[in-house]
Amino acid sequence: MKNIKNVEINPLAVLNFATFLQYQRFVMPISFLFYIYNGLNFSDFILCQSIYSATCFIAKFLMGFVGDIFSKKYVLIAAYLLFMIRVVLWINFSGFWIVLSGEILYGLFKSLYRGNVDSYIYEYLEQKKSGSEMIDKYGKLTFYASLGSAISCIAGVILYKFYGFHIILYIELITQILAISCLLLLPNTKNKNGKKIEPLIYVKNIINGAKSVFTNAKVNYNVYYSAMLTGFTSIFVWNFQPLLKLSSAPVILYGIINFINQIFRAIGGLIAKNFASKFKKYLIAIEYFSVLLSFILLISGYYIKNYIFIFCALFIICIAIILFIIFNVFNISNLHKNTESSGRATSASVNTFAGDLASFLLLLNFKFIYDKLGIYNTLTIFMVFACIILFPAFGKRFQNNN
Repeated sequence: MKNIKNVEINPLAVLNFATFLQYQRFVMPISFLFYIYNGLNFSDFILCQSIYSATCFIAKFLMGFVGDIFSKKYVLIAAYLLFMIRVVLWINFSGFWIVLSGEILYGLFKSLYRGNVDSYIYEYLEQKKSGSEMIDKYGKLTFYASLGSAISCIAGVILYKFYGFHIILYIELITQILAISCLLLLPNTKNKNGKKIEPLIYVKNIINGAKSVFTNAKVNYNVYYSAMLTGFTSIFVWNFQPLLKLSSAPVILYGIINFINQIFRAIGGLIAKNFASKFKKYLIAIEYFSVLLSFILLISGYYIKNYIFIFCALFIICIAIILFIIFNVFNISNLHKNTESSGRATSASVNTFAGDLASFLLLLNFKFIYDKLGIYNTLTIFMVFACIILFPAFGKRFQNNN
């Protein structure tokens, strides 16, 4: 019988499992119902999501740079702890400000997590002299994240039907504790920037990190386009549950459509390398038409108000989101290949920073336009805006600098 101390643990497999556990977010597929449970409405829902994106936007530079200074292992643990605090808060309190505080904590979690988790993978692979496997390994992480979300979508709806939100949150708390336990098993990756930096130099380095991304001809256009896709995807996804609620759809459909969305996202992570390589000449054009089609389907859903039609429309939008995931995965790999190791976490954070900025601005404007003009006019205005803002990219090739 082998001594357990001699058993070699694959750190990336442990990270994938920790990610799978962390993504057991049982409230997520019925989050709109959770808002209603706390006395909030659709406008509040969109406002809180925009503030969540704003939190990510504000924290992104600082949180990304933290990963260039401290061990990414402990940065990830800190991120998971923030999410766990959110769950504890929601278990014990209720109301608008409590829900909003939870979304802000979620934004801080995302700011620490994104940009550092992919940097951890890349630096671990570099230590193993396997940097070329980045797309494959990051794609697998995306797969396990989406798989975890997909399972929690169905489980969350079932638990909600029989036990309500309080029990759901307690179960979610247990999975977060297990996820943090897994992260403690990870080794540290090499970090050359562990020394303390003076505040002015710290800020200067953050600004330079942003400049290096947006002036780098090998990555800047991809980062811009990826940011806009992230922003529009936020609008699509945060309209899923309100549409189902409007049509009086059975609660199980909330779980099913979110399950499909997460499974499709997982598929996107797995096929990203082959699809993007094969269709890179037409990738941006495909994304362009997918955005427009998604807006048309949302508008039709709000007009028809039939849950069977709405379910079919959301299914098609989920397929479009696969394409957005593929673009994002390939963009992240391209960004790492064309960024120096010392600033990799900062550059990765700038990439997600741009996406959070786009999401914040689009969602915030969506909320205020909706309050004045209603849902049909709001979606129509945003569809026209998408046509205009994405048109300069139409027909361009994806910047792939392998």
